[in-house]
Amino acid sequence: MTPNAHFPVTLADLPAPPAGRTGWPWTEASPALPASPEGGGSWPSISIITPSYNQGQYLEETIRSVLLQGYPNMEYFILDGGSKDDSVEIIRKYEKWLAGWVSEKDAGQSDAINKGFARCSGEIFNWLCSDDVFAKGAFARVAKEFMAPDACDVLAGACYCQYDEEPEKSSARPAKGVPWEATPYTEGIWQPSCFWRRSSVTRDELVLRDLHFCMDRELWCHLLAGGWKWRWTEEVLSVYRFTGENKSVVGRQKIIAEIDRIYRSYVKEAIPLPGVLRRFWLPLVLKSKNGGNALVRAGSNLLAKGIAGILLALYPRERVRTLQHEFYVYSVW
Repeated sequence: MTPNAHFPVTLADLPAPPAGRTGWPWTEASPALPASPEGGGSWPSISIITPSYNQGQYLEETIRSVLLQGYPNMEYFILDGGSKDDSVEIIRKYEKWLAGWVSEKDAGQSDAINKGFARCSGEIFNWLCSDDVFAKGAFARVAKEFMAPDACDVLAGACYCQYDEEPEKSSARPAKGVPWEATPYTEGIWQPSCFWRRSSVTRDELVLRDLHFCMDRELWCHLLAGGWKWRWTEEVLSVYRFTGENKSVVGRQKIIAEIDRIYRSYVKEAIPLPGVLRRFWLPLVLKSKNGGNALVRAGSNLLAKGIAGILLALYPRERVRTLQHEFYVYSVW
């Protein structure tokens, strides 16, 4: 990757923030790193892409959180899906600092992510959705982890979950280590807080184009199956904004179907566990909560517990419990 003379970027370099916007990344910036790390050499190159569509109300904050990392060796691409709002106008304000951008119709977020990944050349990679932001100083922490003597291939960090409509719920949440490694198809990794080496992706496409909700989970499975070294940090590396319109909130049954598919791809079982849960256990659980009368609810509850007991005896406990939790949550959310 050819070093970009514009980096590191300072507050004085960028357009003034909109009226009333203060704090990170509007009136605050990450401390600029020196041109070379202590001891010589160079900072590892970092590539970031942002897939976006009609997210103008959030996009500028996302962009600034990338540019103001104070990091000297990075490239940033924006893949806009042909937005009809003010997204392109916002992108143009910052195009001087971008390695490239497009605004054109695509086949969805996974398609945009793959297009961006194909354009990038950095050693370390991540994507940042257009309603999320990186934490102040995140790149410095990421670089130091990848440069450590016992360097990792994948770094998963904590994330600050910001609930716009229910701010009292906002809090920092850690990434899950063990037993996550045994069930990488389930929740455990905050996508914007997970960085990995480009060399660890051993296939043509970064994410599967026909996955629209859980493409990141499938990628974690791919990286884990490749035997790459993971590291977990309690450092908050990003802010994930819950707007009420996130795909993870509205996907529901489609998310369950994608988790089922990912599980079957990476866990070989004569009778795949997700199918049994979806066909037998989950309908009974839902009927036990919303059945027509008390007798139906009680009977459904008893049968659901019986099936769960059998599954816990036949399959690893952690697999059963994690899938039960996710399938139920996405069914009632």
